[in-house]
Amino acid sequence: MFAGIASLGTGELIREHLRPEQSFWLISGTVYVVRDQHLRAPFPLLSPTLTLVLWSIFAIVVVILIRSLRLGTPGLSALPEIVAGLFMGGGLANVLEAQMVGSVTDFLGIHGFGTYSAGDIAWDLGSSLVPIAVIHIAQTQNQTLSRALQAGGAVYVAVVAFAVLSQDYALAILVTLVSGGGVAVSLLKRNGSPQIRAR
Repeated sequence: MFAGIASLGTGELIREHLRPEQSFWLISGTVYVVRDQHLRAPFPLLSPTLTLVLWSIFAIVVVILIRSLRLGTPGLSALPEIVAGLFMGGGLANVLEAQMVGSVTDFLGIHGFGTYSAGDIAWDLGSSLVPIAVIHIAQTQNQTLSRALQAGGAVYVAVVAFAVLSQDYALAILVTLVSGGGVAVSLLKRNGSPQIRAR
């Protein structure tokens, strides 16, 4: 819910304070802010009402899946809810903005990769955390580290394939960085850090 509200609010702030196509660099030559309106609907073949109904059904299914996972896995962290919140909030914000405003407001540009709305950013962050969430769930269910890494690796490959097929190369890089960092942290936790003896 928070991701959706924050995404919609960000789009409104950008539309209010930047003229169309106005931009400036945040990090010279790399990251910039721009007001870029995408006039295409996220799901052009679906009516606005049908899109919202399908999105609501998707949200209910995700809540039920997370609830069953939570009941069957005591000690599970909030990571599945965070990932689901980013997915549902970011996606719903883009759908609602496209239906209410007639376009989605992209505002954060990465040179060579394109521009992103706040909903896109939430969606990409959620996507990048999915392999880590799968590893964490598998470890909480007392799977071996090898099996947990295999499950996370399979999801990582699926997310990268989706990113490449949708030409979202920034997502492919983000999921690689987040997954690599998450696996490194998991391995360090598992092996423990070397203890320094007191003299």
